[in-house]
Amino acid sequence: MVWCNHCAKKVDGFRPEGGALACNKCGRILENFNFSDEVTFIKNAAGQSQASGNIVSSVQSGITSSRERRNRIARDELMNLRDALQMGDDSDVVVNMAFRLFGVAADRNFTKGRRSELVLSSCLYLACRKRGLAFLLIDFSSYLRVSVYELGSVYLQLCELLFLVQNDNYEELVDPSIFIERFTKSLLKGAHDFQKTTEFMGTTKNIIASMKRDWMQTGRKPSGICGAAMYIAALSHGITCSTTDIAHIVHMCGATITKRLNEFANTEAATLTVEELKKSEKSILLEKTFTPRPNSAKEVVNCKHKDSKSFGYGLCKDCHEKLMEVSGGVVGGSDPPAFQRAEKERMEKAAREENEGGGIERIEEEPYWNAEASDESDNLSDLDGDPVVDGCILDEDEKVAMKKSWEFLNRDWLKEQADKEAALKTASEAFNASNANCPEYARNLVEASKASVTNSRKEKRQKRAEEAKNAPPASTPLEAVTRALGRKNISFNYDLLEELLDTSSGEKSHKKSRTETVIEKKEKEVEIEEEEEEEDEEQPYEMNTDEKFYEDQVEEEEDGYDFGLY
Repeated sequence: MVWCNHCAKKVDGFRPEGGALACNKCGRILENFNFSDEVTFIKNAAGQSQASGNIVSSVQSGITSSRERRNRIARDELMNLRDALQMGDDSDVVVNMAFRLFGVAADRNFTKGRRSELVLSSCLYLACRKRGLAFLLIDFSSYLRVSVYELGSVYLQLCELLFLVQNDNYEELVDPSIFIERFTKSLLKGAHDFQKTTEFMGTTKNIIASMKRDWMQTGRKPSGICGAAMYIAALSHGITCSTTDIAHIVHMCGATITKRLNEFANTEAATLTVEELKKSEKSILLEKTFTPRPNSAKEVVNCKHKDSKSFGYGLCKDCHEKLMEVSGGVVGGSDPPAFQRAEKERMEKAAREENEGGGIERIEEEPYWNAEASDESDNLSDLDGDPVVDGCILDEDEKVAMKKSWEFLNRDWLKEQADKEAALKTASEAFNASNANCPEYARNLVEASKASVTNSRKEKRQKRAEEAKNAPPASTPLEAVTRALGRKNISFNYDLLEELLDTSSGEKSHKKSRTETVIEKKEKEVEIEEEEEEEDEEQPYEMNTDEKFYEDQVEEEEDGYDFGLY
């Protein structure tokens, strides 16, 4: 519909073959555009005729962005992995979860430098583990024909990227019972009826539960536990198999299966028959079902004050306050405030020891004349009672007056230092507050960087001390003062210092300073040669004796005119 100004409302317009749009009520022309499908030609600057407009390719509409193409390829690869591993009814949910994990990893540049099939397999295995599907990492590596350790490395890096390592739920053990159905199908292969297969799976489940109560599951791979339970159940039901067959099915070594069997033989459940094991499992299940529980966890008092009312965490009020005072709180997961406080104290102690060690090194770097002066200052007992010395020593009132005078004169500097300390304290508190909930590996990274900076500073100090120790003695007072100021990093007017320490013209030494440049030495050599030529013209020849020539040679060697060394 279009707006008609004559009718003052929206009307259904019609367009005849001429191309003009008119109102269907009053006939007023609303748009007068003539359209044609014919190709028009125009002349360019060179006078050549060419078609007007641009040619649009029909393929251009099908081009997608690289992100969409990457996502489409990733989803197709995940579907291929799902079909190859024959996942069950939850395959679509698992694929969607793995696809979202891959999107997060790709946005964080995790796919760069890694094979896409390894990243996709890691995402799919992580999704299977979250959904509780019976798939092992070696199943994915066998399909991809890569090493399980290579795939496991990518999987662990993916978990670190997604911060799953810091999650408490991620550390839960995989239940070996989820692999019973899959491994049973691979072992029996439909050779037995449904009832016997069900009994076999039930016995295997009871044995795994007994192993779990005896702490055999902790620290061991679930496939090894399941394989040992299946071997015992197979022998109990008369199914012929060997440890090699079980090891081939569960992807474990035969020695590992034998070791799990020996561990199970040392438990009390190993002496029971199949019926006794089934009865014990039922009795344990009934005990757990009908065991009375308290109405609320807050009503239970676990401290020695049983008669007191529970205040929190199963403690009375006094014990709870002591716990908070000692531990600083129970939040923080694997890094509670007590650990943070102990780590902070350890770092402060290390910093103090480092500063003390640096002071000792600085004392060792001092020249030997400072050590002699300190030795002399220790033997000044003969000056006790000297009126001149006593007049130079201030009493307590004079010390206080001097301190107040110094603080008044340097009040701006003291205020600036106080502001700096307050700013540093505020920044430190903000940093500690921000790092309270940071992952543990981030704090380890900060500590490692601090340690590297400390070691680099220590190496620099040792290097400077070694250079100062091996340096040759100064040839002039100016060089000695320059070295001392350079070690202390003091800015100074070296031109004025050179004028102060420069000797008079009558006392100048024949030896040249080592700080002279090569150009100055060459200019002075040319001047000396010109003076010698003038002397040769004025003085008779017998004045240039061998002794004089030898003395000139000695002077040149002492002056250091051997330019090949520079």
